[in-house]
Amino acid sequence: MTREKSLVDFNDQPASVEPTTTPAPGARVLYRRTNFLVLAPASQPHPPDPPLAQDDVEEDRHALPGTPAVAVLDAPTRAAALLKASTWAVPTWLETILVFVGLVASFAAHAINLFNYPHYEQDEGTYLMYAWAVTHGSITNYPYGYGHPPLAWIQLAAWVKLTGGFSTFGTAINSGRVLVLLFAVASAFLVYQIARRLGASLSASLLALAIFSFSPLSITFQREVLLDNFATFWFLLSLYLLVASKSRLLYTVSAAVCFGISLLCKEVMIVFLPVLIYVVWLHTSRFQRTFALAAFSYIVLAIGSTFILMAVLKGELLPHAWNLPWDHHPHLSMLDTLVNQTQRGQNQGSFLISWQSWITGDPLLIFLSIAAPVFNLLTGWWNRKRLFLALLALSFWALLLRGGVDFAFYIIPLLPLIALNAVFALSTLTGWIGRFVHVEGVGLVLILAALVALIPYDFQHSLSPHNLFTQRPAVVETEALTWIRTHVPRRAVVVINSNLFTDLHEAEGEGVGDGATYPNAQVYWNVALDPSLRETLSSIDYIVADSQMLNDIQTYGGTGMNMIKKDLEHAVLRVEFSGDDYELIQIYQVMHSKPLPEV
Repeated sequence: MTREKSLVDFNDQPASVEPTTTPAPGARVLYRRTNFLVLAPASQPHPPDPPLAQDDVEEDRHALPGTPAVAVLDAPTRAAALLKASTWAVPTWLETILVFVGLVASFAAHAINLFNYPHYEQDEGTYLMYAWAVTHGSITNYPYGYGHPPLAWIQLAAWVKLTGGFSTFGTAINSGRVLVLLFAVASAFLVYQIARRLGASLSASLLALAIFSFSPLSITFQREVLLDNFATFWFLLSLYLLVASKSRLLYTVSAAVCFGISLLCKEVMIVFLPVLIYVVWLHTSRFQRTFALAAFSYIVLAIGSTFILMAVLKGELLPHAWNLPWDHHPHLSMLDTLVNQTQRGQNQGSFLISWQSWITGDPLLIFLSIAAPVFNLLTGWWNRKRLFLALLALSFWALLLRGGVDFAFYIIPLLPLIALNAVFALSTLTGWIGRFVHVEGVGLVLILAALVALIPYDFQHSLSPHNLFTQRPAVVETEALTWIRTHVPRRAVVVINSNLFTDLHEAEGEGVGDGATYPNAQVYWNVALDPSLRETLSSIDYIVADSQMLNDIQTYGGTGMNMIKKDLEHAVLRVEFSGDDYELIQIYQVMHSKPLPEV
């Protein structure tokens, strides 16, 4: 006799939490998955359940990662199990307060001294001047070289428009750092949510948030306006949507859109794509899996390929040197740019130098970055949620170790993966210890002890060797801009680094004030490499140089750089600004036979 079955859906429950709705009295659980139960109606009698034996356990090889073996339990047994599981439950209001406190602490750690430390990187100035170009109707202010997709600085431009301009928070880079601060706090919240969705306890998830937020490396690099910070936020949002999806197609599609945005912020995020496809496979039911995988892959590739489509539409995909029939004039080439980037050597950015910087900044975090993923890789064959976290981290390590150029801030996308791998490795170890000593709650105590010990450790390393909260190396930029505004004529040809560009070209910028802008202030690399730009400049009047710019002028040759070097040899030092962490800016005036007319 066929018995009628009923379906109970638990889509509103976290993926790793047992459904909390108790079946009706007398109802029999015929089949259970993470998201639903199949029940026999209570109106039809059935014989009492025998004692649970090994044969009563049904293993589901396609269950979500971490789902225990499936057992057929009667209603009283299940209710008792749920009651026991709820003994350690934390009220929602208390969890909300704890997470809010953690996010406020993360915000404070990144916000204190945000505008002064670390020093302004030239990459920060580059992306701000690109954002300035977007607000004036162009992708970049100089010829676009396809070095990176433009979506990150388009977001910067939108932020500037939303907040009222580049000078709202002082210098243009300061405005960008405020946006990056918000991304850092949002990323910390996503790290917490991902850990919870994957089954971590409240204490372990808070530990993940703390590892990610309070490491000196996190505080330093997540203050800077770097493409990696934009890409990491969108990657984490994509990962969260996947682990929270419970086979809901809207979540999977939204995750694909977010990861596509991450790719258009920084193209190297493509290394995560194979593992994310595996995550989609893990978090979709069997009958939806093929469609979900196809939809996710197609959407990611469709969004990411718009970067290539832009080059195709501009006729700049393939090199002019190939002499194709339709190619009649020299032009930039995306393919040439990508090839040149892959061939960049360690002399431009050494892995060993970056490694030394990481070890000095936070040795514990770097140890965890290797030990935790390896541990999770070995234990992940029994728990696939730890396996995919390990694969994500190790795939990015493979990128860093590929032998090309490596800068210290390249570690940014790895930071949340270190935190997640660390807490799940620790959870596994504390679980083993708890079973060995037979003391209930020992895992909770050990995780809380790690959380308590982490805070003073991170605080100590935030003060040494560089005090992240008091040093002010970036202040020299503001002092230089103030001097330029006061002493340099507005029609002067000024060779600068990218950090100063926006503040000298934007009305009411830090280097402009209430006066006219500096239309002839040009970035030294573009002056050196672009002959058409040099033709528009009659002569160089001032050179505003930091230590890196002076080194580049003396190191690199070529017609353009040699011209700047020659002018520097005929210049006099007008003023010098020095700050913490050996930061230095020198302003030279090139001596001409005829004095520069005043404005």
